[in-house]
Amino acid sequence: MAVGRKAWLFCGSDDHAEAAANLFSLIASCKWHQIDPELYLAEIVRVMPYWPRDRYLELAPKHWPATRARLAGDKLAKEIGPITVPPPMAKQQTGTH
Repeated sequence: MAVGRKAWLFCGSDDHAEAAANLFSLIASCKWHQIDPELYLAEIVRVMPYWPRDRYLELAPKHWPATRARLAGDKLAKEIGPITVPPPMAKQQTGTH
């Protein structure tokens, strides 16, 4: 982090700075929940095009281990191709009301 401070001073725009902050927040959340950030981001990029928009909370690092366990491992391992989206998680698991 300290090495990049000078470079990040001029991210290009506020939008770029906000995008960088969002990425750093995801990485910090992965570390907090003891998830490999690089693997998490790779898997999320793989799954996101097929995931219903109203269920994105299930892809958050906090819920990712439970969501990942419900995905077909053979399809997740492939680089391309459709992913079968499992049914929604129970409300108690996601923490929503």
